Amino acid sequence: MYEKKNFKKLSLNQYQLSLVSFDLEWTKNFKITGGNKPFCFSYIYFNPVIKVEDIETTLEFSFISCYINSESEIESLVNRANELLDLFLSSNTLIIGHQLSSDIAVILQNSNSNSTSFSTLKKSWHSRKNDNFSMIFDTRYDMNNLLKNKSRRLVDICIECNLGVTQPELKGSMTKMQNEFYICRDVEIYEKLSVLNIRHSLSVALLYLIYKENRIPRKKINVNKILYKNLEQYYSYVRSDGFESLLH
Repeated sequence: MYEKKNFKKLSLNQYQLSLVSFDLEWTKNFKITGGNKPFCFSYIYFNPVIKVEDIETTLEFSFISCYINSESEIESLVNRANELLDLFLSSNTLIIGHQLSSDIAVILQNSNSNSTSFSTLKKSWHSRKNDNFSMIFDTRYDMNNLLKNKSRRLVDICIECNLGVTQPELKGSMTKMQNEFYICRDVEIYEKLSVLNIRHSLSVALLYLIYKENRIPRKKINVNKILYKNLEQYYSYVRSDGFESLLH
């Protein structure tokens, strides 16, 4: 299993002051029960004391990204996601995601244990509307007062909130790309899907900041510029000409 992380911006023992965003990717098979299989996740966390207009030029974040080489590593992936979530939950940190209920369901379907931190997260997700101190914020369901358009797809919410999230990595579907990776072990596929996943985690964190300020930025924020500054030393793909074209 690949694992990449950067704690330089904010070490784990400092995340009490941070927000944490989570995103999970999985191969989809709706024909059988439990057919959705996770292959990649990322946590992003940073101190939320930052103004929306300063995000593109100044935001530095810490991240943890995990990605499996084969389906035999799914259990290890799920255990690692749970282990990290346990650390974050122990500090009462706000967990942010997009349609978190689906990510939680896939994790629990592929977990060998019923008593996981994701079980706790599931209960908190369902009770978040009635909890004045909720530990969860879901950008699909909890931003209605700021949004006017009907679509609640992540990419459409980002566009409405003036976040530039161009994602050229996606060719066909993530399921097709990951199944191809299982066959050929192409590192470029791994890097592209990992960066795509981190972009999703980063986007939901930025949406929360916009929601918190209760205003959509007038100038478009190029999310890929933020990714480049924070990931260029970790992924060859981010240093490629193809990714550079996203920065202009």
